[in-house]
Amino acid sequence: MMQNSLKFSLSLEAEFFYQQGLRHNKAEKYEAALASLDKALLCAPNYADAWSQRGLALGSLNRHEDAIASLDRALALRPDACWVWHNRGIAQGKLGRHEQALNSFDRALEFNPSASTIWHNRGITLIDSGCYEKAIINFEKTIELRPDAYWAWYNKGTALGQLKRYEEAINCFDRAIEFDPNAVLAWNNRGITLSDWGIYEKAVLSFDRALEIEPKYAKAWYNRGVALRKLGRDEAAIASFDKAIEAQPHDFSAWYNRAIALVDLGRKEEAIASYNKAITIQPQDISAWYNQGLTLYELCHYQEAIASYTKALELQPSTPVFWYNIACCYALQRQVEQAINTLQQAIQLNPEKYRALAVNSPDFDLLRQDERFWALIAE
Repeated sequence: MMQNSLKFSLSLEAEFFYQQGLRHNKAEKYEAALASLDKALLCAPNYADAWSQRGLALGSLNRHEDAIASLDRALALRPDACWVWHNRGIAQGKLGRHEQALNSFDRALEFNPSASTIWHNRGITLIDSGCYEKAIINFEKTIELRPDAYWAWYNKGTALGQLKRYEEAINCFDRAIEFDPNAVLAWNNRGITLSDWGIYEKAVLSFDRALEIEPKYAKAWYNRGVALRKLGRDEAAIASFDKAIEAQPHDFSAWYNRAIALVDLGRKEEAIASYNKAITIQPQDISAWYNQGLTLYELCHYQEAIASYTKALELQPSTPVFWYNIACCYALQRQVEQAINTLQQAIQLNPEKYRALAVNSPDFDLLRQDERFWALIAE
């Protein structure tokens, strides 16, 4: 009798801690949820729902390996738990294990083939793995089960955009917006699709709508700036990039494109400052170093330009244009030895192109009296 009473007491205690963990999960207090669920599992190690909720909390904390381990414990106890298979698929997808994630979603669908959410998340995994046609089929299944699922219309539009089926993509974003007029992601991606299609004025209007809904949405400000640049409206583009940076100070692309727009306006000193910010954020970006070098060259800051090109060269040593541009800078500074040596490197990598460029470039006028220059051109 006492043994049964103890089991009953443990069961009540496990249920108490489980319910506490459940409430913490719903309140998005995931560390607290873990603490409660661990106590529940100490009382009842075979409590499948506690393992499942533990996996959910760990996934929400981006501890996906641990989440999968907990979900596997739940499945060992209850193999037909549809939503545990589903959550396992999400965790595997977060780890980039797309094939395994698809297998988990398939198991979930075996037990609940009418679950629109599972079809939808299966589609997202297919987008992540670049299988856009297959993803569309999954989103269509989601929509068949739930026609007002604006998120499925949105993701179907995203997949169609990747396939350059722009008109169909726009129609999907419009359906998403029809069901949720404040779907900021749909407005933003509608703008991206219009930009990709070359319809920049309408793209700007879509970004404007996204920003009415969410004024600090950095991606929409950035995308608006890109579209405005395509329209040749560099001042307005810079203003949009500034707003993107205000919302997201470490946005490399906004700083980088701001620099390019400033160059287009002839504001090259300001552009250098923007390139510097971009490079601080992403020091491994070759284009930023290279374009900064070009701008410094145009400002006749040749030694600084050499430093930027050299950084690009360190990242990609077999790129002849970097060697050639360094040679130009050395030649303009009358540093003949260095100019000859770096020009030789460029010509070795692409003889036809860089001999033709060098023979016609005024940058090398001071080298034309040097026999070594003509030897390089004549080889």
